[in-house]
Amino acid sequence: MDKILIIIAVLFPAISFSQVKVDWDKLSGVTYSYIQNYDQNFWYGTPTFSQEILDLDGKEIEIKGYVIPGDVNGDSYFLSAFPFSECFFCGGAGQESVMELRIKNGKQKFNVDDLITFTGTLRLNAKELELNYILEGAKIKK
Repeated sequence: MDKILIIIAVLFPAISFSQVKVDWDKLSGVTYSYIQNYDQNFWYGTPTFSQEILDLDGKEIEIKGYVIPGDVNGDSYFLSAFPFSECFFCGGAGQESVMELRIKNGKQKFNVDDLITFTGTLRLNAKELELNYILEGAKIKK
C-alpha cells in the first residue's frame, strides 16, 4: 500500500502540470458582437468565448500552427491556423484563427510559414484592437 501511495505522489505532479493539446477547431468556438468606435470611426468585434474556451484561460497548452511575423524587425510573431497567404491578416480567415506569441526566450527568429508546435499559457483577451488569444511564455515544444 505504501508503494502505491508513493507512486501516486510521484506521478500526480507530472499529470497536473502537463499541457492541454489544443487545436484550432476548439478555438473556433467564439462569436462576435460588433461595436463601433466613434472616436476612430471603425467597427470591431468583441468576442464571446464558448465555455470550452473559457476553461482553457490561464492553462498551459500545446498548439501547432504557422508562424507569421508581426514586424519587419522580427521582434513580434503570431501563430496562425493557416499559412500567411490564408491567415487572418492577409486572407479571409477569422480572428479566432490567430494568436499572439509572447516568446519566453525573447529574440528568437522564425521564418514565415514555419510550422511549429508551441507550448505556453493561453490568455483570453477581449480588448479592442488586440487579438483574442495570447500565448504567454511561448516556447517551441521539444
